[in-house]
Amino acid sequence: MSKLLRANFTRLWKSRIFYIGILYTFGIGFFASTTPYRESLEIEGYHPHFDNYLFTNCMFMAIVCAVFIGLFIGTEYSNGTIRNKIIVGHTRSAVYFSNLIVSTVAVLIMHLTNIATIILLGGTLVGNREMPISYLFTLGLISIVTLIAMCAFFLLISMLVASKSNALVIAIIISFLFLFSALTISSSVTAPEYYEPYAVMYTNESGEIIEEKGVKEKNPHYITGIKREIYEFLYDFLPGCQMLQVAEQEIDASKSGVKLPVYSLLIAVSTTACGVFFFRRKNLN
Repeated sequence: MSKLLRANFTRLWKSRIFYIGILYTFGIGFFASTTPYRESLEIEGYHPHFDNYLFTNCMFMAIVCAVFIGLFIGTEYSNGTIRNKIIVGHTRSAVYFSNLIVSTVAVLIMHLTNIATIILLGGTLVGNREMPISYLFTLGLISIVTLIAMCAFFLLISMLVASKSNALVIAIIISFLFLFSALTISSSVTAPEYYEPYAVMYTNESGEIIEEKGVKEKNPHYITGIKREIYEFLYDFLPGCQMLQVAEQEIDASKSGVKLPVYSLLIAVSTTACGVFFFRRKNLN
């Protein structure tokens, strides 16, 4: 196992796609830090908070996971590296877990690069912080555990689909499904039950100020009952939905601070168990 990890990390430090991923997350962090700073210079009285942009990259990390793992692991298949590792005596379980560890570490480095960039650059340029440190720490922890689940899921695909191009396409499609399903479920779960009544103020012919209020109306698209319970469960369970909640900083730390990481760990453990089970029976010829 140790030899496999050394070989994989050596390949990681030489991987072009790994450094492209770091450059991407750094660029997103740089943009997220400098944009509010420029706006504060242009708009008088505008005082942004850099921590509001701290997890903006979370929504796109599923795509980063899919692309990096699909290419990094797919290269091992196309070059025959995985088959050679097994021929020289390494167990299939060891090969699977070594790939999981290295892939997860690589994706977390990219993610933490983004966060560190915003903290250092945004904290220096903008300086204002709105959220408590404990809450930001909770969001960061949830994002890390969710990324571990995503890495385990996309590794399952890459290890079981021998074709590099096929595995990459499948992983990218699923990553976009994560994104779109998160947006769809979020719009359903967060929709208000009632539309707030509008208020109109005007001055009549006598010079009196008149205020007219509308009627509070029920939202016809508001979901209730079992359907709402299913949507709320999926909103907390699916990794894409979790990352959307982190990005929008709408997680109730007292209610979801433990529940969401437990769901992610459950996904990581179950997908890894399935991956090892089927990879041990996969024909590599």
